[in-house]
Amino acid sequence: MPMSLQRACPVHSRLPVFALGLGLAIVLGLPPAPVQAAVRNAEDLMIVDCLLPGQIRKLGRQATYLSARRPVRTTQADCEIRGGEYVAYDRANYQTALKVWLEGAMSGSAEAQNNVGEIYAKGLGTAPDYGMAFQWFRKAADQGYGRAKINLGYLYEQGLGVERDQAAALNLYREASGIEDELMYASVVQVEIRARDEKITGLEAQVAEGEAESAALREQVRKLQAELGQRRAELHKARDELADTQRRLAEAREQQDDDLTRLLENQLLVQQEQINDQQTQLASLERQAGAGGALLAGSPRLEILDPVFVATRGRNTAVYRGGPGKRQIVGRVNAPQLVREVTVNGQPAPMGANGAFSAEVDVPAGGAQVQVAAVDTGGTRARIEFTLLPQAGQGGATAAPAPAPSGVLPRGVKLGRYHAVVIGNNSYRDAGYPTLRSAANDANAVAELLRSRYGYQTTLVLNGTRLEILTALNEMRETLKPEDNLLIYYAGHGEIGADGQGYWVPTDGASGNPRSWISNAAVSDILNTIPARHVLVVADSCYSGTMTRASVPTFTAATMPPEKWAEWVRAMADGRSRTALTSGGVMPVPDAGSGRHSYFARAFLNVLQDNNRLLEGQRLFQEVAISLALVSMDSPLAQMPEYAPIRFAGHESGEFFFLPKGGGAAAGP
Repeated sequence: MPMSLQRACPVHSRLPVFALGLGLAIVLGLPPAPVQAAVRNAEDLMIVDCLLPGQIRKLGRQATYLSARRPVRTTQADCEIRGGEYVAYDRANYQTALKVWLEGAMSGSAEAQNNVGEIYAKGLGTAPDYGMAFQWFRKAADQGYGRAKINLGYLYEQGLGVERDQAAALNLYREASGIEDELMYASVVQVEIRARDEKITGLEAQVAEGEAESAALREQVRKLQAELGQRRAELHKARDELADTQRRLAEAREQQDDDLTRLLENQLLVQQEQINDQQTQLASLERQAGAGGALLAGSPRLEILDPVFVATRGRNTAVYRGGPGKRQIVGRVNAPQLVREVTVNGQPAPMGANGAFSAEVDVPAGGAQVQVAAVDTGGTRARIEFTLLPQAGQGGATAAPAPAPSGVLPRGVKLGRYHAVVIGNNSYRDAGYPTLRSAANDANAVAELLRSRYGYQTTLVLNGTRLEILTALNEMRETLKPEDNLLIYYAGHGEIGADGQGYWVPTDGASGNPRSWISNAAVSDILNTIPARHVLVVADSCYSGTMTRASVPTFTAATMPPEKWAEWVRAMADGRSRTALTSGGVMPVPDAGSGRHSYFARAFLNVLQDNNRLLEGQRLFQEVAISLALVSMDSPLAQMPEYAPIRFAGHESGEFFFLPKGGGAAAGP
């Protein structure tokens, strides 16, 4: 299907800025009623590290003393009105940010120690110092601080500042969750397509061949990157020409020159079409360059989306709801242009342009053996084997256990109130951002579904400016309670900076000016200060602030007794969660393709509309990923949704739950 618009993520740089406010607040006796901070501009709503002045306190009738200064995170406007000294995370260097928290960290505060670790991990004007981050996260984790355990586990998982240790990472994630044994991580199975033969025979020849292949790939990536630079320059020039035509058109309309107006309007349409074509070509080149880079870094991956694997002792096992009969296998590869063929049990499985593939297998009552194999363009073959079991299976030791009552809210669990901020940006003031067709439709449909079917109190922001979006988020910060839940949905243009930082582009955002956008770091800081226990960001655009899927706790009810399901739900409902479900990582995503909605929005809406039980975020992601892989198989842009905790947003161990009105009544232990 022809594609004209994407919610694209071109590369731009980020401009660091420093902000400082000074003042003095004296408190005697009981604190006075809070004063509402005046908001003058969007910057006043940015979250800052604020060092409040000490309080004058009385001990008895004669002794008066000044308490130590208190570090807090609050808005810039609130810090100013309370007389604090502040710095903004994404506008400061690490020395100024450390000034707020280091004293508390040195005195043993676990929260301050974790914050110092995050400052070093972020970098803030310099390269991240993961070694120092590791030391401070370790200090806080040793005191039992859950957020520090999550951060420390991520460093172990990625090998940042410490030797990579997957076992240590998973142990820390489990400790932070408070559940053992039944808790699983990274239930989706991934295998390396270009797996190396472990035999020593012919190793030297393989090494020589690998070096030659790597050299050829480097040259291919170099050429692609050079072409990317040329195409970006052409796109920038085309946008300048479009802006000039728009200016001339406005002048012609003012002069009431009808002939010139018609001529310029036609020229404007042609230029807009050229820009759309250039963006599609650019997205394709970025995907090719990214795939080449993936090969150099390791290899493309094969991923099984459905069915979901469960933890067993022995071979891989996948369990699905239903009885014996035909069962669909759904998967995808992350670099389809580098894969020649995918087979399921020896039969070719058609693969779409986005890397998705599917095939049917016959599953008897006792289960079926499934082998998925992939062959790359160089002829290298890799395979994964697993046992596929129906939940209703019968017949001895191979039968699936009786299913637990997943989807039922356990007795005594209260999920609290649900709120949503839904943002949909179609029309942009800057000519550098083409008008989108489906973002506002997506936002309207999501807001209505959450309100009518799930009982959310929704705030809808259409074509929102930077101030309007930040104001809506700040209202949640000021009004929500710890027992509340918040979903933030964003559909619109996104940007990715040269340093990997992601941005949402408001309708008044200026092309090439990151200070006019909303950074993911700023969103994460806002999420960190919102009192709500569970927060989920759903972004049909770029959002690059997440950890990895391995750090999300999952539960497979198909193999667990009811009391374990209830225990897991209670633990996840009590834990503090900050997670993100995104439509496509850091690559451009299609603006439309499924009627009036984007592919991602259509899949998201369908899953929530069809759901009639308690639905956890991890399962929502799995069902959206499966649906998206199938409906967008012919899309020229590969979409690989992601679900993970948000870094530096205060995630501890919980999970976000959806419960339709009247569904999933409390039951069980």
